[in-house]
Amino acid sequence: MTAYREKIILTYRHLLKVHEELQTRIINVGMTGEYSEMNTVFKPGDTYKFDLEQFRGTEDLNLKKLLNFFDELEKLMNSLANINRITEEELGDEVL
Repeated sequence: MTAYREKIILTYRHLLKVHEELQTRIINVGMTGEYSEMNTVFKPGDTYKFDLEQFRGTEDLNLKKLLNFFDELEKLMNSLANINRITEEELGDEVL
């Protein structure tokens, strides 16, 4: 693997982490803002798998901006993966 390709793979791995963290932050912003009433439904220890689509109808400008950024990040990541033909094997434990 060339040094250049290695840097592309490392960058993609970093973007995966940013992607995951941004998703968490979007959910946290939504659940403490416009969707805070939903937080009262959950009890300590409850688990729930959020989908960002649940926040798409928001009126919160900050949440809209974060969701748009998330979408642009996904487009960038898909483009990098396609242009460079990044494989799951190259990412190791990270998944495309």
